[in-house]
Amino acid sequence: MQSRFRVKQLAIVAISALLVWFARRLVWQAAVQLFCGLLVALTALPMMKLYERKLSPGLAASLAVTTLSALGILLLLVFVPALMKQGRQLIALLPQMYEQAGTYMRRGEEWLLSNGITIHEEMRESLLGRGKQLLSNAAPAMLAWAQGVAGGLSKWLLAPVFAYYFLRDRKRIGEWLLLLLPVEKRSVTIRLLREIRREISGYLRGQLLISLAVGLLTAAGLLICGVPAWLLLGFLMGIFELIPYIGPFVGGVIVLLFSLQAGLNRMLWALGVVILVQQVEGSMLSPQMMSDATRLHPVTVLLCLMLGGAAGGVAGILLAVPLVLCIRAGLRVFSLSRTEHMHAFLSKERER
Repeated sequence: MQSRFRVKQLAIVAISALLVWFARRLVWQAAVQLFCGLLVALTALPMMKLYERKLSPGLAASLAVTTLSALGILLLLVFVPALMKQGRQLIALLPQMYEQAGTYMRRGEEWLLSNGITIHEEMRESLLGRGKQLLSNAAPAMLAWAQGVAGGLSKWLLAPVFAYYFLRDRKRIGEWLLLLLPVEKRSVTIRLLREIRREISGYLRGQLLISLAVGLLTAAGLLICGVPAWLLLGFLMGIFELIPYIGPFVGGVIVLLFSLQAGLNRMLWALGVVILVQQVEGSMLSPQMMSDATRLHPVTVLLCLMLGGAAGGVAGILLAVPLVLCIRAGLRVFSLSRTEHMHAFLSKERER
């Protein structure tokens, strides 16, 4: 009987796997929608707990999701037109930027010649060609990225609906999931989920706050320095700040590239703004906004980013650190459970 039952179980698992494989696109879209809803629910959870003190769970969840959605729509209405306007401004400045880069390159070549260093014609043409290609591809690439983000917004249309049900029935969902586990595994699972929630929520909350602060400070500094498209460049710095260590470097290069057309002095001021904001982020913002429990060694983070980028591209880079935090939480729970079992065993042996 047991062998027949196991055969049936294996057959059900195999058939389910085949169905998932043939309908993998639909399954992937559904998984993305649920994941987006889960992110919205986690973001609205603090407001949900605040409203839940005086309101029913259903009404509290509805108000939390509505408040978050209203804030998101307000931010889009305020910032998106300005960002699009500054994006078109950067595209219009591309020819001037290329001429400015050529002027600085010719000055550098003259300085090298005055010091007895000769640059071959092929090398100069190669550098000019690569610079032109970089400048000509930078703005279209940003526009394509913006269009991709706008197209991806359709995945978030059902996110508030899923978030509402996740928030309203989160306790019931947790109890239902626990019923699927053996009784002896439930306490460890609860502890593991709590540790993972603590790690991930702390990391995401800290990273989003740091990204927002870096974007605002960079935009304000570039505005004071008179750099064109200051809001768009600050927004890009905030986005790239989500990628630890590598992102700020890439964002700084983009800021310097698009501030070049305003002159060497403006570019140096922009460089000073980027360096100053990064120093403030490293010495003040990160220690205040990121708890000690979510910190990882820089070498570990760089290895995670490298492996995540090789495995899943941009998505792999963004998910690499949270995945490592989940693994660390699991190892911590496993170590604590093992220690507790060992202490219980030793206490029983002593009683004997």
